[in-house]
Amino acid sequence: METNDAKKKLPLWGKILIGVLSFVLVAGGGIYLVIHYYYNQMNYQSDDEVVEKREEIFDEDENIDNLKEIDPSSIQLDSATQADKTEEVINILLCGEEAIGDDRGRTDSIMIATINQKDNRLSLTSIMRDTYVKIPGFSDNKINAAYHNGGMKTLIETIKENFGITVDGYVLVNFDSFEKIIDALGGVDIELSSEEASYLNRTNYISNPANRHVSIGINHMNGNQALGYSRVRYVNKDGNVGDFARTLRHRTVMTAIYKKMMSKSTLELVAMIPDILPLLTTNIKKADLINYLTAGVSVREKNSKLRTLNVPIEGCYKITRVRTMSVVLASPLDANVKKMHKFIYGSTLKDQDSMDSGANISVGQ
Repeated sequence: METNDAKKKLPLWGKILIGVLSFVLVAGGGIYLVIHYYYNQMNYQSDDEVVEKREEIFDEDENIDNLKEIDPSSIQLDSATQADKTEEVINILLCGEEAIGDDRGRTDSIMIATINQKDNRLSLTSIMRDTYVKIPGFSDNKINAAYHNGGMKTLIETIKENFGITVDGYVLVNFDSFEKIIDALGGVDIELSSEEASYLNRTNYISNPANRHVSIGINHMNGNQALGYSRVRYVNKDGNVGDFARTLRHRTVMTAIYKKMMSKSTLELVAMIPDILPLLTTNIKKADLINYLTAGVSVREKNSKLRTLNVPIEGCYKITRVRTMSVVLASPLDANVKKMHKFIYGSTLKDQDSMDSGANISVGQ
């Protein structure tokens, strides 16, 4: 679903990342000097670094007996035609990792932040973590397994292979930073239904019992409360249930963070940078980061709206069972790819009407 407003654990990283993206776009010129000074506090990972492969893991999801089981060998995932790369469109992959101990975890939030300089648009495309995809060098699996299996390079190749999207760099964060960033912002405003408020107050989704006092309507939430809200999947939201409801709540929090960032002064935003940069891992070099910020600020000055898209798109997916997993098949895949390309690349596409993604999912008998 597209909007103009802007069991593993929790795919919450997008909210952290959109906050980081927002404040670098909001802050303007003064932030460049600060980024230049504090850049080395970020965890820089060169694309040339060798990343050790991990043993493949397949989820053992619960309560999936009602789903029709499909033999993975009967599913054919075709590759998508790559959209032409253009300097007018900058795509930054934003990922949140759920790491267990010191081992590499999974990216339970996968988003593409786009700065389209030709159309003057800031966009965020969210790929659902349970989307079943072809992972180069590994077995087909949920897309959130790509990073665990082969690192960021494998995830980037997976996105290119399945959706035809090229990214210009990535930013990765870990789970522990979410509450800290929300609290650093001074909290966010979230509207709750009566069912949501009741559920949060009587369960342990809000981990600190002292914070279980939310109410119907607008709530000014701290990090712990916002975290709890983002975890909820078993309460209906705007007609959505399960992971679709939870993903909708993620977009709700993203919008709240973006609005909060927009309300901050440049000095307030700049003051937060030294605390946030050490939480990030990236392959973006300093010069490129400055260029991306320049482009982002320029676009934001002309159009500050944040557009969002959730993939798979509405009406173009199937929920089914593969091995021991509940997965989402982006079917028809070509419809999802075309929508993504038009959403991300806009008028830079050479031939929007006749563009053929070449992507297809077929299931044998």
